[in-house]
Parts: sequence; structure tokens; C-alpha cells
Amino acid sequence: MTKGEETKTAILKAGLDMASRLGLENVTIGSLAKATKMSKSGLFAHFESKENLQIQILDYAGQAFSEHIVQPALMVPGGVARIKALFQLEGGCIFVTASSDFKDRPGRVRDFLIKQQEGWLACLRRVAQSAVKAGDFREDIDSGQFAFEFYSLLLGFHLYYKLLKSTDIDERQEAGLEKLIRNYQ
Repeated sequence: MTKGEETKTAILKAGLDMASRLGLENVTIGSLAKATKMSKSGLFAHFESKENLQIQILDYAGQAFSEHIVQPALMVPGGVARIKALFQLEGGCIFVTASSDFKDRPGRVRDFLIKQQEGWLACLRRVAQSAVKAGDFREDIDSGQFAFEFYSLLLGFHLYYKLLKSTDIDERQEAGLEKLIRNYQ
């Protein structure tokens, strides 16, 4: 990795941290330059616009999510075990906050986020189908409905964990996932 690539990765990491705490909309060239102790012009040279910066932060977050959650889960044999491996919940989610920030705002950031989330939902549908093939789920399931319900559990986790500071979130998330799985068996 070149020095420029290392610098850009460090910037994206700092940007992801900032977006996770403050929301993607609050990550600007200026705020990120201050956080990374870089000049605005130096940071601008890497991204050329706030929109490009935000898209690259989303891309970086998606790659990290894939590397740390999705790829390890896909190494688990298809079925309920794989579903449970995907249900790794820790802290907040940049995709949830970005979805709220950009839901009504047309543009490249929203388009990128939609494409990213459609890919995630397609992955969840495939995982549900792998559970059918493994014999863990009934053959007549609606994999789109499964993806909706699975993702809804993740969104519920985000609300209870981040906003409500629920002390029983571990028990609730486990009970919700077990109920979802039973519904498809």
C-alpha cells in the first residue's frame, strides 16, 4: 500500500467513526480535516467533493461489514447456523443513520446507499434459500419476507440499543431471532 493509499484509508476510517457518531451528513471536508489534523486542501485532493467523500465512506463501511460479518458468516454451512452468524450486532449502524439522512434527498449518495442496501437484502434472501436447501426452513418460504423480518430485527436492535439504551437488549435480540427462525422452520 502506498503512502497515499494509507492516508486515504486513515481518512476513511476516521470518517466512518465520525459518521457512526454524528451521521454521514455531518461529515464534511472541513470537519474531517479538523479531526484528522489535515488541511482542507489536502483532504479535498483525495475526494474532490463532500458527495464523493460520503460515497467513499459508505463504500469503506460496506467493505468492512462484508469482511467482518458477511464473509465469515458465509463460511458457516448454509442454514440456521449461517443466519445466526449474520446476526452479529454491536453498536450503531452507519447504514441506518445514512438511510434516514438521505431517504428524501436525490443524488449520488442516496443512489449508492440504495444499491448497497439492495445488495444486503439480496444476500439475506440467498441466506434464507440456503436454509431451505439445508433442510432447516420449509420449502414454501418467502425469502423476501424473511429478509424484511431479519432486517427489521436489526433496525429494532439499533433503536433499543442506541436510542433507548435498553439493558435487556441481548435477551430481546436472541428471543426475536429465535422466534423468526421458528416461524420459517
